[in-house]
Amino acid sequence: MNRVLSRAATAGLSWRVAGAMSVAVTITVTVLITAAPAFAENPLGNAEGADPGKSLGTVAALLLYVALPLLSLALIAAVVLLPGVRAHRYRPAKGWNASPVWFAGPPEPVAAVQAAELGDVVRGGASGGW
Repeated sequence: MNRVLSRAATAGLSWRVAGAMSVAVTITVTVLITAAPAFAENPLGNAEGADPGKSLGTVAALLLYVALPLLSLALIAAVVLLPGVRAHRYRPAKGWNASPVWFAGPPEPVAAVQAAELGDVVRGGASGGW
């Protein structure tokens, strides 16, 4: 009985080892295949744009990859946030002090309100009775 259990345990262990090895091999091969173009050499030598040119200095690289993105972020934040700093906000405790605006109403709202008769209002809402 113990031999049967030990064989079953060994078989399960070998499947685990085989699974782990297949995962390790798959990851290794994937990394090597995707990195292969980075190690390739140009058989024609440095021709037709293959010459990398002069490299960036440390200061230029920091300006390009650190300062420029931070400056862009600060500029976008300023464009978005600064107009709201001086804008008037509605404060619930202080009441409404802005002039009313009628969206999508008639061109002459005062005349339309004065000409309205009782029963002209069409009701809508959740009941759907328009």
